[in-house]
Amino acid sequence: MILERFREMSQGWLAKSLLVLITIPFALFGVDYYFRSGGASDSVANVDGVAITQARFNESLRGRLDELRNMLGQNAPDIAQMNTPQLRNAVLQHMVDQTVLQSRALGIGLAVPDRLVADRINAIDAFKDKGVFSQARYEQILKAQGLAPARFEQDVRDELSLQAYQESITGSAVMPRVAVDAITRLGNQSREVSIANFTPDAFLDKAKVDDKAVRAWYDTHVDQYRTEERVQVEYVALTPEALSRDVQVSDADLHKAYDEQVAQKRFNSPEQRRASHILITAKASAPAAERAAAKARAEQVLAEVKAHPDQFAKLAEKYSQDPGSAKQGGDLGLFGRGAMVKPFEDAAFSLKAGETSGIVTSDFGYHIIRLTEIKAEHTKSFEEASADLARDVRTQRAAKKFAEAAETFSNLVFEQSGSLKPAADAVKLDVQKSGWITRKGAGADAALNNQKVITALFAPEVVKDKRNTAAIEAAPNLLVAARAVAYEPATPRPFAEVSAQIQTQLQRTEATRLATEAGEAALAALKAGQPAPAAVFGEAKTTTRATAAASLPPAVVEPAFKLDPAKLPGYAGVALSNSGYAIARVSKVEDGRTDDATVRAQAEQALKRSLEQGEFGSVVASLRKTASVTVHKAALDAAGSRGGADPEQ
Repeated sequence: MILERFREMSQGWLAKSLLVLITIPFALFGVDYYFRSGGASDSVANVDGVAITQARFNESLRGRLDELRNMLGQNAPDIAQMNTPQLRNAVLQHMVDQTVLQSRALGIGLAVPDRLVADRINAIDAFKDKGVFSQARYEQILKAQGLAPARFEQDVRDELSLQAYQESITGSAVMPRVAVDAITRLGNQSREVSIANFTPDAFLDKAKVDDKAVRAWYDTHVDQYRTEERVQVEYVALTPEALSRDVQVSDADLHKAYDEQVAQKRFNSPEQRRASHILITAKASAPAAERAAAKARAEQVLAEVKAHPDQFAKLAEKYSQDPGSAKQGGDLGLFGRGAMVKPFEDAAFSLKAGETSGIVTSDFGYHIIRLTEIKAEHTKSFEEASADLARDVRTQRAAKKFAEAAETFSNLVFEQSGSLKPAADAVKLDVQKSGWITRKGAGADAALNNQKVITALFAPEVVKDKRNTAAIEAAPNLLVAARAVAYEPATPRPFAEVSAQIQTQLQRTEATRLATEAGEAALAALKAGQPAPAAVFGEAKTTTRATAAASLPPAVVEPAFKLDPAKLPGYAGVALSNSGYAIARVSKVEDGRTDDATVRAQAEQALKRSLEQGEFGSVVASLRKTASVTVHKAALDAAGSRGGADPEQ
C-alpha cells in the first residue's frame, strides 16, 4: 500500500541518500513559508488554527470558475453571474474538508518523502522538454501561473498525502457476495415496458382561454415580454494580421531567410520510397511449427512471383494477408525512413526500383517486397520556397509590430476615452462599426463575440457616458476596444404585439393540464383493475436501466423500474412537464444473470466505489464534527468579489 511505502521510505538510509539526488530545490525555501497566514483579517477561515488565506481561496475559486467556463463553453454566463454566494461557499467547504484531512494525515505521522514529490512533478508532461524533465521549463511555467516552486511542491505533497490517507481508509473494503449478487441481478435486470402517452396536442381543441385571461397574464408577467437590451458600437480590432498589410519584405530579406532555413534543413524533403508487398502473417510469439508453415507458404508464393514478376499486383491480391494493402495489389504508398518496422525498412531501402526482395522476416510475419518508386531527397529552390518565406517573414514582423503597438494602443484608448480615432490612427487601423449587439452575442462581428467584451459594452460608463472600453484581449493576439454609438434599453413589448403568443402559450398550458388530468384518471382505473380505453399503449420494449434512455422517455425510467415485479402488470404514471402525461406498463421482469464473470466484476467494482465513497465521506463528516472551524464572512465576501474577477480587468 502507498501508506506503508511512505512510512518505509521516510525512515532508514535510502530516504536520506535520495535527498542528495532530488531535482526540485526544496531546500531553497523555509518550512515557515507553508504556514504563513496572517491573522483573521487575511484569512477567510481558520481550521484548527490553520488559516485558509484570501489568496488561496481566490486561487481555488478562480480554478472552479475556469472549470465551469470550460464546461459551459459559449453558453457560459459572465463571471459575475457564476460567482454566486452558493459557489463561494461550496469552494470554501471543500477547502475546509481538505484542511481537516491534511491535518489528520499529519497527526498520524503520514510523511511524504521529497523523492516521491519529485517523482510526481518529474512525470508531469508540461514540465518536460523532449520527454525529459526540464528545470528551466518547470520554473518558467510556474512563474507564468504566478506560483512559487515551494508553494506548488507543497500542493503536490498535500495531494500525495491525502491520496495515501484515503487509501488507508478505503483500501480494506470487503465486498459481500450476497451484495454483489444483488447488484448483478438488479443492475442487469430487464423489463418489458410499453408506454401510453397523453399529449397536449390531443386536448388543444378542448382548451379554452378567454381574452381577459390573456390580458391578465400579460399584466402580471410583463417582464417576460421585453425587447432585449442592445447596443451598437464602433470598434478597433488590433491583430498581427491587420498590421501585416503595412509590412514590407524585400528580396534581400527573403534570400537571407532562405539561407537560414536551408542551413536548418527546413526545405529538405528526405528520400521516400514506394513499395508493394505480400504478407504471410505469423506472430513472433506463434509456435515454431506455425511460423515454419507460414515461411514455407511465403517461399511458395515467392517462387510464383519470380516465375511471373509482371503479375506481382495480382499475386498480392490473391495471397497477401495484409487487409490494408492486398486489395491495392500490395501497394503501401510512399514512405520515409522510420515509417516501417526495421527489417522491412532495411530491405526496402536496399532495393533498386523494380527489384523484388527475398523473404523478409518481421514481427508481423514474412514479407515479399517489390520496390516500385524512389523519390530522391530534394531541397526546395528559392523560387519554390519564396511564397512560404514571404508569408513567414511578414507574420514574424507583424507579430513583433503587434507586441510593440499593443501598449500604445491600450494607453491611448484609456487616456483619450472620448474617441477611438487617436488609438486607431496610432496603429494605422480603421474604426469599424458593428450591427446591433445584445448580451447574448455580437452576431457577425466576430471580434466582439467574447464574453469579456460583451460585458464591457453594457457597462454604464460605455452606454451612458459614451467612454471607450479598455483594450480587451478577446482572443490570443486580438486586442479590442469599443465605444457605444447607439443604445436601446430593454422595454416592454406592446400587448397587441404579444397577445397571440400569450394566447397560444396559455392554451398549451391548459391542454397540458387536461392531458395530465386524463392520464391520472386512466392510471387510477388501471391500478384498480378497471378498463381505461383512453390509455393506448405502444409496442412493448425490453430494456435494462442502462439501455432504457434509448427507448423510453427519461422521466419514465425510474418509476417503471420501481414497480414491484411480483405484481404484474404494473403501472406507473409521470407528468412530462409541457409534454403531457405518460403511463408505463411493465408486463415482464427478468433478473440479470449472476454467473457472468465480467458482469460480476463490473458490479463488484461499482459496489466497491460506492462503499469507499460512503466510508470516506463518513470519516470526513466525523472529522468535521470535532474540528474547530471559524469563517470570517467579511473576508470571504471581499475575497470572493476579487477572486471571481478576471485578473486582466
